[in-house]
Amino acid sequence: MHKSTLTILLIMFSFFSKGQSDLEAKFSEANSDMSSRNMYHRIVWNMQPTNQYLFDQTKGEVKYTVEENGFEVIATTKILGTFNLDDKTFLWADKNHSINKNLNNKVDSFRKTLPKKYQKDKFKSSTEFNTNLLSLFSYQLNSNGFDSKRQDSAIIYFSLLNIKLFKDGNEISVIEPKNHTIPIQDEKNVELIKKFHKEKLEINKQYNEERISSDQAFDKIKSVHLKYWLNEDSYFFPSLSWPCDFDEKSILEWKEFKIDGNRFFVMYTTDLGWTTESYAYEVDSNANGDKIIINEY
Repeated sequence: MHKSTLTILLIMFSFFSKGQSDLEAKFSEANSDMSSRNMYHRIVWNMQPTNQYLFDQTKGEVKYTVEENGFEVIATTKILGTFNLDDKTFLWADKNHSINKNLNNKVDSFRKTLPKKYQKDKFKSSTEFNTNLLSLFSYQLNSNGFDSKRQDSAIIYFSLLNIKLFKDGNEISVIEPKNHTIPIQDEKNVELIKKFHKEKLEINKQYNEERISSDQAFDKIKSVHLKYWLNEDSYFFPSLSWPCDFDEKSILEWKEFKIDGNRFFVMYTTDLGWTTESYAYEVDSNANGDKIIINEY
């Protein structure tokens, strides 16, 4: 190979690698922020995949029915794109003629900030990469959060902007698009939750290795649970599992934050192998000792 040709190829590879590395850094920043935003809505109105929903493109809204607490939640949206599960391609929303233009008018400017390979009308992708794109898109829009829903053989990815909560037909709250969590720098509660997880993990490991019986394991894990939970409602008693999603080896990020009402939370994001998931414990900021947990999400 001619020396000049090799030099050009090396420069091109270096440029591509830097672009991909920069994108990964942007994904990481966006994911950290947006995980807090989505967790806020899980806490406040029980945002979760099992909620019934109705997407109204004409109104530019998605309506969630939250049966557990009787809420009806209406969010204005911006659609990023769709993923074809048959051929594994992602199609940008503004290149999809079936999507209302009012819902995809933020996509073009976002797409232009990405490496060239992702600026095509559609490209081979994965659900993990699509979620990263959606997270970055929502972060740049300063959205309330984001969601995705399967529709037949496709998944639609969209950002949640203004959110209204209704109860018995009456509007009870309007949640403007922004991050509603306030970071807390104190690591004390995080370290306490890590201790809790470590003790639970050891019991699950012993049971999985058949060093203790199921009765012994349940007694031990209940004892550990009550050591850290101020709320002793049996509803929250843990089950046995292996592998454990709270294994420190799989946890990507820890954070502590508070929301309105002076409510405090410790949140962790874990790598499940096929996706990432975030969980949070609500803690009593006035509690003394190790018994501080009052709820989990």
